[in-house]
Amino acid sequence: MFIAGDCATCHATTNQKDHLKLGGGRAFDTAFGRFYMPNISPDPKDGIGNWTLAQFTKAVREGVGPADVMPDGKNLYPAFPYTSYQRMSANDVRDMFAYIKTLEPLPGKVPDHDLKFPYSLRRGIGVWRLAFLDGRPIENQSVATKPATNASAQHELVARGRYLVEAAGHCAECHSPRAFTGAIKAGMHYGGGPTPDGKGYFPNISQDETGIKFWAANSVVNYLKSGISPLNKTAGGDMAEVIANTSQLPINELRAMAAYLKTAPGVDKPAPGQPEPNLTPQIVMIPLQQHNVVLPISDATAVGKADSVYVVNTKPFHLDEAGFGTKGGEAGKLLATARLKVLERKNNLLKVKLEGWQVDGVQSAIFGMQGQRMMVGVLDEAAIEKLERGQKVASQSGPAWSPVSLTVWIDNTGLNTGLADMWSYSSSLYNSSCGTCHSLPEPHHYLANQWIGNLGAMRRYTSLTTDQYRLLLGYLQNHAQDVHAAEASAK
Repeated sequence: MFIAGDCATCHATTNQKDHLKLGGGRAFDTAFGRFYMPNISPDPKDGIGNWTLAQFTKAVREGVGPADVMPDGKNLYPAFPYTSYQRMSANDVRDMFAYIKTLEPLPGKVPDHDLKFPYSLRRGIGVWRLAFLDGRPIENQSVATKPATNASAQHELVARGRYLVEAAGHCAECHSPRAFTGAIKAGMHYGGGPTPDGKGYFPNISQDETGIKFWAANSVVNYLKSGISPLNKTAGGDMAEVIANTSQLPINELRAMAAYLKTAPGVDKPAPGQPEPNLTPQIVMIPLQQHNVVLPISDATAVGKADSVYVVNTKPFHLDEAGFGTKGGEAGKLLATARLKVLERKNNLLKVKLEGWQVDGVQSAIFGMQGQRMMVGVLDEAAIEKLERGQKVASQSGPAWSPVSLTVWIDNTGLNTGLADMWSYSSSLYNSSCGTCHSLPEPHHYLANQWIGNLGAMRRYTSLTTDQYRLLLGYLQNHAQDVHAAEASAK
């Protein structure tokens, strides 16, 4: 509940990265003035260390804090989303309180709120609370750990999602327009609206064409997990901080949130500058756009200093430097993720050594790991003759494998000096290409050889280039269940 409630986003101590240090101090600019987020660490003087559970519950669900502790007296301003937290169950509030009490006490008093008149008069907040709080919690429905497969399970999933979205997650607090009173406008939940400081805009997330009606439930799940939308846009600003929390939630909780959001009534409210959707029979053709694909390639300077490099895009190789520039001089191809040891440099040419494995009966291919169809090289007959082979390793489940190596010449383009950039690029590619329709499985969900068929079957539904496809396949195979297990065993 601490993570789902997004507590650290507001209350973490400023100018540091530990989200469990809840010393507060963050400034929150609004049309009413500037709010400062209070210290909610267990510090007895400046935080909530001396609070009782009853006091904490009253603050969270009713917006009333102990007068001798809270900097803004008994009535708490609704910048603290107790209008949503009032829907939380007593047990969840209790558990949240117990968890916060285990964190580090942090002394330090935050500044007083700097609000315009008459909003600086706290007495009016009591009247506001009477008008806009009803104190009705939402039933905290548990949710199964697997996707819903029948109507009853789907109903439970939606019920759990309602609790997470409406109560703990308080999504409507940002994604809904406000009336002059500061309350959410009636009938406009999730219709989007200006940010509190008036400088930005929270998007419409209702089930309308101007919202996210076109998002599949799995797209919502993927967005809450990765921060990448079906349009391949990455969450930024305040939403990036929210994603930092939702990405830590179990996948079944994200499915529940998505299931509920897909039931929310639509609000026809385009964002500023956006047109109304075309709901007529008229067909509007969107101009074809072509984008140059940018791959994660290191510059020539970095490649020139590296002892080893990795292949990013499919590239031909030669058995000697004299073969460059001659017709028919190529002896094969190196494929994405192949690791090469640099032996020699001549101008823009590299003499490199490729090490890998071959399986009995397949001489024209080199694989990256024993027992795995992780192809890193394709050879012609001349290259096959130049292979250096080690002793065969018998296999209980199939043909024997032999360690092999091959020394070749390549140019210095299409290479990367480290895997981190390649994996980051490939992970983003996985989200943007597959997450539009699917709730993405973790790469280690499948075996390395299973990824060949799984990804290959879906390739025609993507716009991936051949190089992007091979790079993505290499990423998924290198992070597969049995590859991780083999690496852990080796260590």
